[in-house]
Amino acid sequence: MFYAFELQLAGIILLTAMVAGGISLWLKRRRDKLNQLKEEAKKEEQNL
Repeated sequence: MFYAFELQLAGIILLTAMVAGGISLWLKRRRDKLNQLKEEAKKEEQNL
């Protein structure tokens, strides 16, 4: 059976993993959005 200390450690580990995953997904989404905007700008330049 888990005791309070082990539960706190498990919570810290899970929190850290979720924060790291969230930041990596946010960075990926941001990079994809910037690439999409660059491609759209490039297409607009070619159309002019």
